[in-house]
Amino acid sequence: MHTPYLAYFLSSLGIWLSNLNRHRELLGAAQESIALYQSLVERNPTSYTPDLACELGNISVRLSNLNWCMESLGAAQESVTLYQSLVNKHPASYTPDLAHELSNLGIQLSNLNRHVESLGITQESFSLYEALVIENPALYSSK
Repeated sequence: MHTPYLAYFLSSLGIWLSNLNRHRELLGAAQESIALYQSLVERNPTSYTPDLACELGNISVRLSNLNWCMESLGAAQESVTLYQSLVNKHPASYTPDLAHELSNLGIQLSNLNRHVESLGITQESFSLYEALVIENPALYSSK
């Protein structure tokens, strides 16, 4: 019953630990948060897949900041896969998140000198953002 709250607070704890450069503790909290979200997704995918996708994206960035490039790539890829499934069901709700995570994935691929793949993924992200701006310029354009 309290599992969603614990997963959320572990994720928040990871942010605080990151700000304090306490990386081992940060990774432990993030991994525990992901494990909890995975168990929640097994029971209720509709409610918790977005949270798992978001947390995987977050840990991808944290791992990248530690130069753990392969681990970061795996988390980014999993986040993108989850967001793609969410976009298939609810495009208006999750396309911005997918565009963001594709951009993140492009960075992770570039960090591994996989520049051709990075370019393709980054172009896909750009295309999604461009479509969002065209659909709703007031929301996605700066003034």
